[in-house]
Amino acid sequence: MKKQDILTPIGLVLAVGLILFGAAQGDTNLSIFFDPASIAITIGGSFAAVLITFSSEDLKKLFKIIKLSFTSSNIYKMDLVDQFKELSRKVRKDGVLTIENEVSEIEDDFLRRGLELVIDGMDVETINEILELEMLEVENSYDKGSRIFKVWGTYAPAFGMIGTLIGLIQMLAGGMESPDGIASGMSKALITTFYGALLSNIVLNPIGFNIQNKGQKEIDYREMMLCGITSIQNGESTRIIEEKLVTFLNVEEKLKYYDRVVNDKDVDQDAA
Repeated sequence: MKKQDILTPIGLVLAVGLILFGAAQGDTNLSIFFDPASIAITIGGSFAAVLITFSSEDLKKLFKIIKLSFTSSNIYKMDLVDQFKELSRKVRKDGVLTIENEVSEIEDDFLRRGLELVIDGMDVETINEILELEMLEVENSYDKGSRIFKVWGTYAPAFGMIGTLIGLIQMLAGGMESPDGIASGMSKALITTFYGALLSNIVLNPIGFNIQNKGQKEIDYREMMLCGITSIQNGESTRIIEEKLVTFLNVEEKLKYYDRVVNDKDVDQDAA
């Protein structure tokens, strides 16, 4: 249950655009900011360090992790409350087997699996144990993905500085006779630092924190689902389940939810 996250590409495009705009304001040509050797040192060198740091098993998931930063969950907590209330009413009225067909059509794998365990008649402790292990695996997956980009984000500026030192050594080795030569050499030396800062602060660290935040939201959703699943298996009343799940809503969501509940009651009274 994923949807496109438009803020990530907008942020990347906006950041790059603003930097290009600033770079274009001087009297120099933008081509001076392009240097293949500096790109090789900064991007290639920092990625090589990432290869040393992480296992091949971790890096195989790199493209899948990047995809996570451009998508977000389309689960809404208020809708989850309504969904569990409806499931609870059916279970209490006609038994747990009555929701079997409805459960099979649920898109979210975690929620569907948890309710299937309820239908299979497993005890609450076993259900809780199985689903918590699944949550732990998801949390570890997001943490690993986030850490890859954050670590890469720390390497990129360091390799940018290495490139700058290489450029300075080459400049000094070539002699200090010509002021024009010194200026040209210094500008080339600084480009790798520029690339390192750019790569770290526009791409790598933002994506790392993006994945971390999305992982936390995913766990929050699953904790809410786990609460609802175990409450249904415990045979708790619909009202108790509702009150439990509402605690997962933030202040704004609670206000909207209770306003909606009041409006629904008014509509029912008018219809009666």
